[in-house]
Amino acid sequence: MTSAASKKKLKARLRTFKKRHPMRSTAISLGLTGLAYAASSAVLAAAGGVPLAPAVAGMDVDNYYAWQIVFIVPLVFAVWILASGVLLALGTRGCHRSDVLVRTARAWGAPLLLAWIPSAVEAAFAVLGMGQAEWVDILSDPGVPQTLYLAIYVAAASWSVASFVRAGRSIHMKSWPAAISTGLAASFVAIGAYILFVR
Repeated sequence: MTSAASKKKLKARLRTFKKRHPMRSTAISLGLTGLAYAASSAVLAAAGGVPLAPAVAGMDVDNYYAWQIVFIVPLVFAVWILASGVLLALGTRGCHRSDVLVRTARAWGAPLLLAWIPSAVEAAFAVLGMGQAEWVDILSDPGVPQTLYLAIYVAAASWSVASFVRAGRSIHMKSWPAAISTGLAASFVAIGAYILFVR
């Protein structure tokens, strides 16, 4: 009984914290998402993994995951600020900056966490002793694993676009075309950064 009561109190406190400090809680969520990427990158770096997708020109693929441990959290926050800046720059006057930042964090963070799943699965297999060559062989053949792998990224990108459009709608209450174009511009920044840098 005491345990159930304490769990209820904890949940109530978390709800209150989120209502009073939405910016802080969304920033913490983004930070934790970035740390999840850093953790899987650390495992893949230790296992000698290299990116499955081409890296940005000039970057050393052999140490890419080691570098990703360092740059992923700053990148997550930089994209948050840039995408928020796009929404604010293209938005109407009178929209609250803090509301836009919170909505942008949600539009960027949740799909980003979904897109982390393939990396997490690869890292888990690496811990269990699977070499990267075996992982590549599994994904190279058309079938269920390849379809699921690609579907996760498509779902994350679609979710991100839809969320950014909803964020755009919050600053363009009277115009769906303006909301869509603004949301698409912000999602282009976020998805483009992911495609360029995250492996």
